[in-house]
Amino acid sequence: MFRTIKVALPFDQSLAETAVAFNEACQIVLNYGSRHRVYDKSVLNKATYRQARKEVPGLPSALVQTARDEASEMLLRTGFAKVTKKRLSIRYDGRCFKFYPESGYASLTTVLGRINLPFKHYAYMDRWRGECTNAQLVIRGGRVILNVQVKLPDSPFKATGKILGIDRGIRNVAACSDNSFFNSRHLRAVKGRYQFLKRRLQHVGTRSAHHKLGRVSGRERRFVLNTNHCISRSVVNKPFDVFALEKLGIVKKKANGKWLNRRLGSWSYGELQRFIMYKAEAQGKAVVFVNARYTSQRCCRCGFVHRQNRRGLAFHCGNCGFSLDADLNAARNIEVLGKSEYLRLFVNEPIVAPGEASPTGVVDGSCKPPDSLGGS
Repeated sequence: MFRTIKVALPFDQSLAETAVAFNEACQIVLNYGSRHRVYDKSVLNKATYRQARKEVPGLPSALVQTARDEASEMLLRTGFAKVTKKRLSIRYDGRCFKFYPESGYASLTTVLGRINLPFKHYAYMDRWRGECTNAQLVIRGGRVILNVQVKLPDSPFKATGKILGIDRGIRNVAACSDNSFFNSRHLRAVKGRYQFLKRRLQHVGTRSAHHKLGRVSGRERRFVLNTNHCISRSVVNKPFDVFALEKLGIVKKKANGKWLNRRLGSWSYGELQRFIMYKAEAQGKAVVFVNARYTSQRCCRCGFVHRQNRRGLAFHCGNCGFSLDADLNAARNIEVLGKSEYLRLFVNEPIVAPGEASPTGVVDGSCKPPDSLGGS
């Protein structure tokens, strides 16, 4: 697995000059790629390497190649649209940077040669000891931030089969099948105040109002980010080893109405999903995804499916009369579907020698799941 260490470096003029030269080299590749509609790195390298070395002579060869790699990925993301690289940033690979968390300094290649810059050491860096594969240096507002990617060994998977179904929604950020809820009352109240203030600032339209709008938007993003971090940490720390989530792909539609589309546009379900995934991976736990179809209309007791079963926030089965909170009923259905997805993890296990256990607990090449599932 990979983790990112974020450190603040002191400003150095050579870094700023390197970032400007890096952007020029990257722009050369972007112009060629968008003009010829190609993003293949080998093709771009043959076509632009000599030109970049000639037009940006001070940039080291290794940084010319990382600029080509970054441009290739930008072309792939934008579909060959004409893009101008404006952000001052530099991509480093293992050839042009070294990171020493024990000594508290980083060694970086610049247009003026190799320089060593100190940074403050934090305790979490000692836990994330591994191979430093690459780094991204960003210069913004006089601040220099170095994001170092560290490759860590994967945590052993705990194949006990205890599954937690999680239903994500607008009213409840997360409803879990163990009867726990994380409601969005405080989240919606704070975001509502921020959105009201942003509408007022947009209506004013002055330069200072736009600057204030940017600061307010940043505070709102950080608040939502912190909320999702807290919820995902609480979910992953539960005594379950597999977390079942829905495959969500939300599309705003005109038929939904203005109110619902505004709520859908500010719903950060994807960010919460990413946080749950990487926090679960660090603890040796798994995340499976299930089809979201009919999870809100199916009765978790008898399996009867009908759209009239759910009425707003309540669920009442038209077949067996079972009543429950609608989100909790959906979470229990997700848990049942998650068991099926979890069992598939054992179908394609490699055949091992008798008496030899595979990493997921399968013995003698059989596909029998752990006993805790009960074969259900």
